[in-house]
Amino acid sequence: MRRNTLHAFTLLEAMVSIGVLGSGAASAIACLLQLNYNATLSRLKTGAGTVAQNQIDTILSIQPYNPQYNQIPPQLAVGITLTGSPQNPTVPIYTDPVSGTVVVYGWVVTNVSDTNQSVSGVNLNLRQANVSVFYTFRGKTYQVQMNTLRGSDI
Repeated sequence: MRRNTLHAFTLLEAMVSIGVLGSGAASAIACLLQLNYNATLSRLKTGAGTVAQNQIDTILSIQPYNPQYNQIPPQLAVGITLTGSPQNPTVPIYTDPVSGTVVVYGWVVTNVSDTNQSVSGVNLNLRQANVSVFYTFRGKTYQVQMNTLRGSDI
């Protein structure tokens, strides 16, 4: 004689399996959110680095720079130049590629100093430029900094 047995999940087993799947899904979503946040930080750092590199390129390429003949472009004048400010950031850091609107603004601090380097009593007219780009994202301020040296054109 053959017995008919029923095989089924109990309510407790079903609840436990749903709980395990739910916690796995919650962990996966948390990881994806953290990855998205890190990608955003990387994108903003790349944008700030591009702004800093553009400023460095301008400092290295502006002409003429001949202090011997009093030919000093404003970008190479000794001192600190501020573009934007923490209270009024005006430098675009990231622009949304779909809408074309600037999402994150920042500010740039450029500090140009004379190194007063000389060889055999001859001034080399070297200028050191320190470019710092600042931006704020989710209440935290970030900074990208680059330095360069510029010598006279003659």
